Amino acid sequence: MLPRILHPEQLQGFRFGSNDHCRLALFNKPASGGCTVFLEVHDPCDRVPPHSHHNAAELFVVLRGRVIFHVEDRSISASGGDVVMVPEEAIHDLENPGPDRVYLITVLSCENGFAELLEHAIPTPLDAEDLAVLRSL
Repeated sequence: MLPRILHPEQLQGFRFGSNDHCRLALFNKPASGGCTVFLEVHDPCDRVPPHSHHNAAELFVVLRGRVIFHVEDRSISASGGDVVMVPEEAIHDLENPGPDRVYLITVLSCENGFAELLEHAIPTPLDAEDLAVLRSL
């Protein structure tokens, strides 16, 4: 497979539910079982429900903002430039305490159908602020 360039304007955002304040955009969809890489954009006061990933660790790179991760019985705060690793099977969630949006690049170590699930969610364009953050990297 040849390398490709993906420009911010080419990304398609998605939301899982009509009331979700989180937008996700796929950077890649692995052919079979590989890593999924995507952008997460969380509006102020957004909180992702507790969940875990079967046979998959999750790595978060905080691009901008402050985010609180709750992993099992611990809470940690991370901000721009920090990297957070959540082990396989760990129950976790994250929240944006505000006042600004949080931007994360997330790597899911084993795809397990996540990319396809996301592609069937509600299309939600990335806005000008989202694109400006990506262009500034």
